[in-house]
Amino acid sequence: MSRTQHVVADGRALAIVPVDDRRSTLRADLAVIPIDGIEPCRVTVFTRRGERDPLVASFLGSAKEHLRRDPHRAR
Repeated sequence: MSRTQHVVADGRALAIVPVDDRRSTLRADLAVIPIDGIEPCRVTVFTRRGERDPLVASFLGSAKEHLRRDPHRAR
């Protein structure tokens, strides 16, 4: 997570993490803002064509594992 934290701290990205994830407390220059009361929504992920960064691959794998498809939407 340290690479991600660096990019977030630089202001080039944001991270949405589980409520019990405490890695952001390792850096004084990062703040956690709770996201409460939102309805489930569409998540879209874009990457560069031919992306080879293992961090991106790890994120995509996690997203595929944890995000559910809308059963009412055609595939």
